[in-house]
Amino acid sequence: MSRLRWKLLAAMVALVAVTIAVSALSTRRVTHDQVRRLLFARDPKACEQAAGPLEAHVRSTGGWRGVDAVLAQVSAAWRCRVVVTSPTGEVIAVSADLRGAKVVVEAEDRVTVEGVRDGRDGHIERLTLHTAPLVLRDAAGRAVARAFVLPPDDLLYFEDPAAQREIAAVDRSLIAIFAIATLVALVLTVVVSRRITRPIEQLTAAVQQIGRGNVPAHVQVRGKDEIARLATSFNAMADAVTAQEALRRRMVGDVAHELRTPLTNLRCELEAFQDGLATPDAARIASLHEEVIHLQRLVEDLQDLAVADAGALQLQRERLDLGATIARIIGAQADVTAEAGIFVDADATRLRQIVHNIVANAVRHTPAGERVRVRVAHAGGDATIAVIDRGPGIAAGDLDRIFERFYRVDEARGRARGGAGLGLAIVRRLVELHGGRVWAESVEGEGATFTVTLPRAAS
Repeated sequence: MSRLRWKLLAAMVALVAVTIAVSALSTRRVTHDQVRRLLFARDPKACEQAAGPLEAHVRSTGGWRGVDAVLAQVSAAWRCRVVVTSPTGEVIAVSADLRGAKVVVEAEDRVTVEGVRDGRDGHIERLTLHTAPLVLRDAAGRAVARAFVLPPDDLLYFEDPAAQREIAAVDRSLIAIFAIATLVALVLTVVVSRRITRPIEQLTAAVQQIGRGNVPAHVQVRGKDEIARLATSFNAMADAVTAQEALRRRMVGDVAHELRTPLTNLRCELEAFQDGLATPDAARIASLHEEVIHLQRLVEDLQDLAVADAGALQLQRERLDLGATIARIIGAQADVTAEAGIFVDADATRLRQIVHNIVANAVRHTPAGERVRVRVAHAGGDATIAVIDRGPGIAAGDLDRIFERFYRVDEARGRARGGAGLGLAIVRRLVELHGGRVWAESVEGEGATFTVTLPRAAS
């Protein structure tokens, strides 16, 4: 079991234990109070009889002098304690065992006694009891006092055997209930922690596979929570890593292929010159120069892609009339039609590179006697550049891949017509840096159309 699972399990167990402990204590307290109310509820008729001697005393004496003797008789007769207060709640007299305590009537039916003795261990504490008072009236029928009848000390602290048996039965029931609840909570905690940590463990194992250079399998996605979204994102990342690794390997092979041919030609020609098998005439030197130019162009294209991918390519933007700029760049290579008044904020050098690469690609695939057409227009808030050729077209399966580096439609990979396969990849990166997009449309056998969109400059 992983450390995370242990930590999660420990945290959840601690939370469950604290919650159940607090709930158990609170429930026990409330249950004991309710049982005490049921056990110690006074008989209404008996309470009314307890008020009789007190009313007789106040009617005969006209006051409360000597009431302590009457309270003692009532407490002994009905086994209770009595608190006599004025109608406004001021304490007049209390039973003998409450005279050392502070008695306060806080509401119509709530009496607080502070400083009473705990019948079990002699502990002094504060008690709050709810009991309805008895109204005491004089000979004229006026309410002159209230009497609160409280349970005796031994019953209040459950010293009575019958009370103890009832409370013990309640405690046993509570213990059984909370023991079952604790067991169920622990089982659910283990199940939930396992369910939470299992996908994390799978993600960890998959990440470790990536670290060892292996292609990771997809992590199983369950549900729609945060962990499920994390697993989905990881699967997407794993697919991207796999695709990038395949692209990297293919790129290494393509670079080696592109470099091998010109370097082999250069080596063979130079060795022929060294061995005296060939004469370094103007034609041979021009051929070698062409190979060097090709290598230089290849290195520059790779450098441009590397800088663009690293985000270090800085654009020197300026406001350009797109139609006029395109016409100057293309010259006589193609026929240009442009709407007037279309301006963009673009890097003139990089825009030239974009247009030159697309137009050169179109010219290379256009049959003799045909002309490439370039159309500059606007669509909403974008400016569009469409390069249309009448070449053999592009197969539907190649349209999504022609902007990948080193990808060429012709499988023979001939540089005479296919180039190095970097021009369109550079176009896509430069267009994206300008905040636009580029795509190709084609009907095989009827030519192709490359479209570039750039944001129009604010008026």
